[in-house]
Amino acid sequence: MIEIEHLSHRYRRRNSLVDISCEFGIGLWGLLGPNGAGKSTLLSILATLREPESGHVRVNGVDVSDDVDTIRALVGFLPQRFSLPSRFRIRRAVEYAAWARGVEPSECRARARAALDRVGLLDRADERVQSLSGGMRQRLGIACAIVGDPAVLLLDEPTVGLDPASRIGVRSLFGELAEDRTVIVSTHLLEDLQGFVSQLVVLSEGKLVFEGSYSELESVGRGHPVRNANDAEAGYLTLLGEAA
Repeated sequence: MIEIEHLSHRYRRRNSLVDISCEFGIGLWGLLGPNGAGKSTLLSILATLREPESGHVRVNGVDVSDDVDTIRALVGFLPQRFSLPSRFRIRRAVEYAAWARGVEPSECRARARAALDRVGLLDRADERVQSLSGGMRQRLGIACAIVGDPAVLLLDEPTVGLDPASRIGVRSLFGELAEDRTVIVSTHLLEDLQGFVSQLVVLSEGKLVFEGSYSELESVGRGHPVRNANDAEAGYLTLLGEAA
């Protein structure tokens, strides 16, 4: 469970988050908004990479400003851009991620094996990282993020640059991972979330403009139809003030 109360943050002299209050429970959540809406800033605060300037953020009751080590044990984070040693074997890359997250050295191999199995890469564990396609590389990144068995998984624009088949495969994986934890997927593309997220949070210019289900977003659109747009797209455009 993530609780956010009156969170505000400035980045490069502009308001990137403005008085955000919302909650994320177990399940698959979409964090939606155009580029520059504040999505990455919010995820980086949840991952303790930035400190909130005002307000409170709690993960399983622990404030992110009070106990960074506990929060980092609870949260797995896959940034939009990440690097892995290309000549590492896949198994070794995940074992290293486990060690970096504080897993006991004696447990790193078993944890890496379990994470690779979860993302469908166990049969390729002895191959080199550089052999992976874009979609498989994203799966490896997710394995590194979940190897510590986090209660919360944060994925920043995880489908960018993937071909359609890879996008479908990765999205299916998100649903499986969200069965027993909070998974937040940020994106600026509504189609990345259609039909598989539990709830949506929409940001625009650093402000929370919507929190609800996909069907509730469609209801907004039905009240404000937009030419050549389906109900969800019309709802999204209406929330952003871009409907015409």
